[in-house]
Amino acid sequence: MKSISFAGVVFCALAISQQTWSSEILVIFPTTAQSHYRVIRPLIHSLLDRGHKILAITNFPDTVERANLSHIDITGLKPHSKFKTTGDYGIIKMISRISKNAHTYATILNHPPVVKLLQSGRKFDLVIAEFFTSTPIFAPIAAAVDAPIVGFCPMISFPWIHEVMGMETTMSYMPSLISASGNHMSFFQRISNTLNSVVIDIGFNWIYTRVIRDIIKHHYGIETESVIKSMANLSMIMTNNYHSVFLSYPTLPGIVEVGGIHVIDEKPVPQDLNDFINNADHGVILFSLGSIVSEESLGTDKLYNILDAFTKLKQRVIMKFDIEKRNIQLPVNVKVVKWFPQRDLLAHPKVLLFITHAGMMSVIETIHCGKPIVAIPIFGDQIFNSHLLVEKQVAVILEYKHLESDQLFNAINEALTEKYIINMKKLQQLYNDRPHSPLETAVYWTEYITRNKNESKELLKSQKIHLNLHQSYLIDVFTVLLLPLIIAIYITLWTMKRLR
Repeated sequence: MKSISFAGVVFCALAISQQTWSSEILVIFPTTAQSHYRVIRPLIHSLLDRGHKILAITNFPDTVERANLSHIDITGLKPHSKFKTTGDYGIIKMISRISKNAHTYATILNHPPVVKLLQSGRKFDLVIAEFFTSTPIFAPIAAAVDAPIVGFCPMISFPWIHEVMGMETTMSYMPSLISASGNHMSFFQRISNTLNSVVIDIGFNWIYTRVIRDIIKHHYGIETESVIKSMANLSMIMTNNYHSVFLSYPTLPGIVEVGGIHVIDEKPVPQDLNDFINNADHGVILFSLGSIVSEESLGTDKLYNILDAFTKLKQRVIMKFDIEKRNIQLPVNVKVVKWFPQRDLLAHPKVLLFITHAGMMSVIETIHCGKPIVAIPIFGDQIFNSHLLVEKQVAVILEYKHLESDQLFNAINEALTEKYIINMKKLQQLYNDRPHSPLETAVYWTEYITRNKNESKELLKSQKIHLNLHQSYLIDVFTVLLLPLIIAIYITLWTMKRLR
């Protein structure tokens, strides 16, 4: 009995020591998009609650001071650029924009507090970096602070993820992020997906490599072969994906799904909005184009079409839009605000539908709350996200350039039919049915890397990262196997020719 009691005491002591073990973590999230930073903030707060010490390089420092949290504020080093509704967002333009942004991100390495940090010799137990176009620029910092590095992708996927972790990308059923199709691709969509994937591969691995190579050599004095090689030290990548809701295909343990991590418990809705909602006899519809789409670029004709569609509705509409500079008469059933608590409003039982640009954070919050969607995608992954939702019959999609009053009105009424409501409730159930919450999953794997930091660099990757092209596709093996057969056929044909 005494031995059992002693064993229990030892177990409890070990459990407590594991929970209170403190590590030094450097977070590098240079994004100027607040929606992207929202995916990492819950993880930062949870790690702080568990006793870890964090230094965050960010544009969005916490307003509440904590003893174990410090910041390097990089606000203003890279201006926040919004996307126009009428812009050209083809692959070539996208690669050009990313290359220009790389030089702007690199100025962060010249920021005096960052320079001081890198020259101080300070060591960390872990680096968490945004996994995006800026990752190749900041990944080498991990070597400077003698720590393993984890990537955190704010989207469900990204072109580099598979190659960095040593995973095969199969174009026949893995749609690219800029694909205009869902999971189920037709023959022509597979052609388009293949061409898009090849162009992205060329753009990132060849064109972007030249930019990254120069930046890394200038700031770190390191020669790097490619964009992928510059991120070879990543031990793990967390993505804003969950396979039951978005993409489902073979993966590696080093690609961890934490889709929905940014969704926190809802708070009471502000009184003015709550009164507006409670007085709506037929429910309320939300409208928002997010934080990185330029509202100023929304044409007056398109805005008129949107408002005209709203006048025909029996529901009330809460619209997030800066309308001060527009001389437009608002319908009586529409309330316009510059900002609203989107997650809290979506949770309100009288909110029926969300008209959205289909950014990933908005999509996840809407699924979490089980409300159907009318998607008006503008650029990037928004188009892909929209097609995934349409494929699951939880959303109706409208092209911005064809946005007419009647089209929007009909799309709203279609999305409010029973089919879409039921399908979204089913998707909501699938989203919530998981062994651990996204935050619990992220915390566990983050601490897993710190606990195993000396072995973690390749622990969760495949050995494909060490193979070149001809080894990966067994070209060398097939050459050796086929060469004797080819020689035998040649000798046979030569002999028969000689005998004739």
